[in-house]
Amino acid sequence: MERKVIDGMFERTVYYDKPLKYCPYGSCGTIERSNGNVYLKSYSTFVLCLTSEGWLQCSGIYSRTTIKHIGAWLKEYAPGVSYYIAKQCYTEGKAYNIHTGEFKDLENILNPDIYGFYSVA
Repeated sequence: MERKVIDGMFERTVYYDKPLKYCPYGSCGTIERSNGNVYLKSYSTFVLCLTSEGWLQCSGIYSRTTIKHIGAWLKEYAPGVSYYIAKQCYTEGKAYNIHTGEFKDLENILNPDIYGFYSVA
């Protein structure tokens, strides 16, 4: 899916695999990869990653609008997980397992994927 967005002062064309169910007209969308990882892309920035094993990672908080995008994405892909968990992941450099509730440090993870998120081993 292709969408034109205003990102700062510039109009850009961004691509998503599909829009968010709870934010269908927002400047955000979901990217799904064949390895099972699912990403939130807000404007042109990859913000969240949920691995196939259930590990949630956050690359930043950014703007009020992106915070709304985070909430809508979590509601769809990680029900019961709040924005504050994503914020904690970012501020503390951790990943959160949506199935077990466990937090894991990212500092010892050596394999960043193509979007700058780290593969949780």
